[in-house]
Amino acid sequence: MSLKEKVGYIIKWIVIFIVAISMTIYGIAKPIQFSDFTNSTNLNVSEGHKIMWTFYSYSLTYPLIIGFFEVLGGVSLLINKSRIFGCLLLTIILSNIIIQDFIYGIVALKSAIIYQILVLIIFLFDIEKLKKIFSMLFSPTRHSKNIMLLIVAFVIALVIKYFETRILENCS
Repeated sequence: MSLKEKVGYIIKWIVIFIVAISMTIYGIAKPIQFSDFTNSTNLNVSEGHKIMWTFYSYSLTYPLIIGFFEVLGGVSLLINKSRIFGCLLLTIILSNIIIQDFIYGIVALKSAIIYQILVLIIFLFDIEKLKKIFSMLFSPTRHSKNIMLLIVAFVIALVIKYFETRILENCS
């Protein structure tokens, strides 16, 4: 292994450890962080912060779910076979956090952006795996002769959605 490869390897694992440890800690702490409404009445935070804190604190279920997926994503980064999955999962979670933090003016926005950038760097280290996955997902299929069946399935789905809407309107 050349010096350049050794340095790259070390940098890759530094980034992986930073994100994995941070997201795991955030995930474990999420239920504790939002276990009560005290920050929603704190006069030293913005109105957006109070609204978001109230939303997350309303039920422990939502922070538990978000926390679980943060831990799952963080741990998945440590395993070579699940690293891409972990990056995708954390990208979804971090995108949601970035949007919420931006809209509600939460100071943790910068941290979420940094972690998302680090996840993108992990993607770059595994670019060959990522290319392989995307080529498998978006390669043309040989079953393009089934276009008529797709059209039939689409029409049936539209009919079912029409009746579903009518049934739900009558139940209200």
